[in-house]
Amino acid sequence: MLSSTRASDFAELAPAASLAPPVTRQRSALRAVLSLPSGRVGAVLTAMTLTTALLAPLLATRDPFALAATPLSPPTLAHLMGTDAIGRDVFSGVLHGARTSLFVAASVTLLAFVCGALVGMVAGWRGGLLDDLLMRVTELFQVVPRFFLVVVVVALLGPGIDRVVLTLGLTSWPVLARVMRGEVMAMRDSDFVVAARAGGATSLRILWRELLPNVMPSASVLLGLLFGQVILLEASLGFLGLGDPNALSWGLLAGQAQGFVRVAWWLAVFPGLAIAVAVLGINLLADAWAAVLGGAATAARTAGQRSWRPR
Repeated sequence: MLSSTRASDFAELAPAASLAPPVTRQRSALRAVLSLPSGRVGAVLTAMTLTTALLAPLLATRDPFALAATPLSPPTLAHLMGTDAIGRDVFSGVLHGARTSLFVAASVTLLAFVCGALVGMVAGWRGGLLDDLLMRVTELFQVVPRFFLVVVVVALLGPGIDRVVLTLGLTSWPVLARVMRGEVMAMRDSDFVVAARAGGATSLRILWRELLPNVMPSASVLLGLLFGQVILLEASLGFLGLGDPNALSWGLLAGQAQGFVRVAWWLAVFPGLAIAVAVLGINLLADAWAAVLGGAATAARTAGQRSWRPR
């Protein structure tokens, strides 16, 4: 009788949403994100940025490194964004620069997510001495000034995309780790976790299948902010001349405009607009995604079901 009662209790803990196919749930979430004004604007801006990066070789009218016209020519129909100080087409440079800037931002964000999720979830799940040790390491990385560290690394080892990605990625995860640790600590004694333990699930399975989806709403906002921050950091490095000279990026284009701002406004304006559109789009999209998941969590808690973010 006891085992029968427990089995029925655990059956009640299963979320109704899990009965729906994963594709259906994903489509519902996507529709909910696009129903918000911020989600629609963010999706359009992000889609424009990604399309520009992916189709840059097809959309660019000229080779970004080739001399195309008279130096410092203003925007015309032949050169939509004008030319730079040596006659290269700025429009083609902005399109190709999107590939480098987004690649750096995506690589750093992915590396920071892996490190932050690993440290934060293990610390929150195990607790005790391991938690204290991991948090002290997190605090050590958190006080390191990322920008100046990258400047030092580039100055010592030379410019390179790989150095920028590794340095930023290995120093951008502490905040994410602390947030995910707090979420895991708040959920590790929840009913659905107890049910998974009683069902014989291992700690790895619980972390991967049960807890990770529940911490993603908070993580998604931080990852969106981090993505935008990395774009700005990479642009700052390029502006200071510390980027990879062999890889065209928005920061490099903005840096080349320093001495010509008064006579050639387009050299700084168009790369700056590209940076603003990319950062704004990903931030709006992340905020809309978090709002949708937070609303779903509230509705599920009201119905007495397990949600994406149980409290």
